Amino acid sequence: MNILKKLIKWLALALLAVGVAVAILWLLNGPESLAENSRSKTRLGQAKYSLSQVGLNITDRNRPTPAMGGFEGADTRTLNGTIWFPEGASSALPLIVYSHGFGGHHKESRHLAEYLASNGYVVAAVDFPLSSLRSPVDVPQLLDVVNQPGDVTAVIDKLLSLNSDPNSVMHQRIDVANIGAMGLSLGGLTTALVAYHPDLRDSRIKAVAMLAPPLESFSDQFYSSSPGVKSLVMSGTLDRVVPEPANATEVKARHLNGWFVSVSKGTHLGFSNLGNPLRWMDNPDDLGCGLLDMMLAKLDLPERWSAVIPNTGGVLRDIVAGAPCPQLPGKAMNGVKQQWLTRITIGSFFDAHLQAGVRAAVANNFFNTVLDSENPEISLTSPR
Repeated sequence: MNILKKLIKWLALALLAVGVAVAILWLLNGPESLAENSRSKTRLGQAKYSLSQVGLNITDRNRPTPAMGGFEGADTRTLNGTIWFPEGASSALPLIVYSHGFGGHHKESRHLAEYLASNGYVVAAVDFPLSSLRSPVDVPQLLDVVNQPGDVTAVIDKLLSLNSDPNSVMHQRIDVANIGAMGLSLGGLTTALVAYHPDLRDSRIKAVAMLAPPLESFSDQFYSSSPGVKSLVMSGTLDRVVPEPANATEVKARHLNGWFVSVSKGTHLGFSNLGNPLRWMDNPDDLGCGLLDMMLAKLDLPERWSAVIPNTGGVLRDIVAGAPCPQLPGKAMNGVKQQWLTRITIGSFFDAHLQAGVRAAVANNFFNTVLDSENPEISLTSPR
């Protein structure tokens, strides 16, 4: 018995030592701060309101969920998620709908949703029925992305309904004239479709931000179909999941009215909350690619997006989508630093296009003239 007690004691001490070592490494691997007295650091640290959140539950009875991946299908689409909103605002605020990535979930970029909400936005996000980590399928499904723009529209409809309901906590909180959308990865594709696709777009959306979206298959006609929508594509040079050269760079050549931000040594997972716990890795996308390879191997995927997405008006190029996850040498940016840069970039972009007056003018100046000059990791390309 004494031997057992000693073993337990030494095991506890060993675990404590490992925990202390991990904590020290964690602290030592913190990001370099933004420059003191810079406008970037001020924007990152600002929070105009205290933050609140409520659950969001939608049953869309007008659209079915198709049978995929072992799921038998359903006559409705169920969307569960969260609404983040600021307390104490004296006027109606812009609404932004977030779309998650393949195998992700609606809180995957919570750091961004909370930052926007604390600075005067209502942000809503849901888990998509078949592409989320929490879906009932055997493995998350890519092909249901064609139905996800309709899910974004359903979220907007629901929020505007709550906005008109005197019994709702969201009553009269939303500025119905200023609605935006944003998304990561497959959620970036969803955001592009709901903003630009002739058959799938929602004309209420005024501005969109797409983080590492897989858009290589879309043509010039796709972006010209909604010329009034303000758009930002944000990508990372060390993104292995949606490589920048094949996607953001290709989009830049075809979408002359958009803004593009490239983050030097930025990664795919670095845009999400996973950028924090995985910051010790040379490239967190190594983990993401391992998981992606396992999931894609179980899916029957078409070579061309035109087999899934309507090619109305020639919005799709006749190309085979490139393979994800090339080997990319180099050590990635600290994930927390990438989150910081993402917040101030997305925040200032939406401020410039969904806010008004002095706030919009200040944000427009910061985004177009200060953001990249204060942050050497950022390269900005403005509309040509």
